[in-house]
Amino acid sequence: MITPKLAKLTLADAQRLASIFSGLIRSTTLYPPGNPALTRPLQDLHALVESHLKTGNSIRLGLADELLFVEDHLFVTATPPVEELANIFASRKIDAMIIMQGVEAAEIFRLAQLLSDRNMTTDKIVRSLETDGKSHLLIISAEDTEEKLLHEAGNAYQMALESIRSAFIDIEEHRVPSSERLLAATRQFTDIAVQDPLVVACLSMIKDFDNYTFNHSVNVGVIAMALAAHMKLDRQRIEEAGIAGFLHDIGKTMVSKAIINKPGKLSTIEFDEIKKHPEDGVKIIEKMSGISRSVGEAVLGHHLRYNRKGYPEWAKEMELSDLSQIIAIADCFDACTTLRVYQLPMPPATAINLMKGLAGEFLNPEMVNSFAKMMGKYPPGTLLRLDTNEIALVWKANPGNPEMPLARVIFYANGDPVENPVTERLAERETATRIVAVLNPVAKGIDVGEYFRQA
Repeated sequence: MITPKLAKLTLADAQRLASIFSGLIRSTTLYPPGNPALTRPLQDLHALVESHLKTGNSIRLGLADELLFVEDHLFVTATPPVEELANIFASRKIDAMIIMQGVEAAEIFRLAQLLSDRNMTTDKIVRSLETDGKSHLLIISAEDTEEKLLHEAGNAYQMALESIRSAFIDIEEHRVPSSERLLAATRQFTDIAVQDPLVVACLSMIKDFDNYTFNHSVNVGVIAMALAAHMKLDRQRIEEAGIAGFLHDIGKTMVSKAIINKPGKLSTIEFDEIKKHPEDGVKIIEKMSGISRSVGEAVLGHHLRYNRKGYPEWAKEMELSDLSQIIAIADCFDACTTLRVYQLPMPPATAINLMKGLAGEFLNPEMVNSFAKMMGKYPPGTLLRLDTNEIALVWKANPGNPEMPLARVIFYANGDPVENPVTERLAERETATRIVAVLNPVAKGIDVGEYFRQA
């Protein structure tokens, strides 16, 4: 049986957490480090946080319509300390703060000091937390520009990649994989996906041929979250889509590497081994903490196909969840657009057209249409030649003007590479610009993924 949802933070504990944290921030300006007026509340706060994190993977607090929330609790009528914390977040333009398992009292105290310093911008606070080491605190700022959102998404992508790599190693060494940082990364991705699904989706253009298994798992997760957010699913379903995508192939750790890495066509016996990975994945997920039943169901059903002619055969009569169908679409798109030993990567638009041909048989037609609409006429990763003879790389769709996406010019008209490409709206250039051709990056010898990785 898959692990049920974990115990939630009570209203009383949520209010106590906010009150102590608010008082701690204020007290750092009044007392020197080591003073009991600081150490006592810090110890109380850390004990409260640790107590909840034993049964949960993270604690999220922030602002919703200018009101403070802690986890599921929204403080409409706030006590003075809670209101003070809300004002601190508002003045810093902080949307949310995520506290992850493993957080130390020193980290909490450091953040309180940073928040109390009026000369510290939110951006400096975030950078300070990053330079302090492997932080268990994540700050999400309301003043995030698209570039900053991309930076936050990149951090979450790296966290997810490291988590998937660790999970695969844990399984190979007969340990139960940890879900702590993977769940934290998913929550951060969800915050960004709710604001702009395509900022998350464009990360799927990051490709790593040498680490395909890990890279593919993360890409399926980010595509799944972007699509779920675009479909206006609620936060819980977006997070579950991400976790299911990250873990959809974890059952392949039970398959011989000789089969997984075989460059040629698999034999019937070898393919039968591959077909066991959804069921093996569920067995692994059942042992992981904080993973809902819906995630296991999505992993089990992501190869069943829309027409139920996929695998596992015994599950053909089960109802296909929306999550399993989202994962199937994300899995298909990333597989088509990635270089493999036996295939060259398809341009994104070509992959989407192929998926449209699979709709109704392999994939859910309505979801394929939603995915195509989200990605736009010129999906992220599309290489364009402009009428100026410049070559541009599409960064994301422009819903207001589908013919003119957001792009980065990567080669000047004379063929020289642009050293530091910047995102721009083609429709807003000083000189009118038209798209004259879509190019094949492989034919041009251009590694599209490298540009997204550098960004």
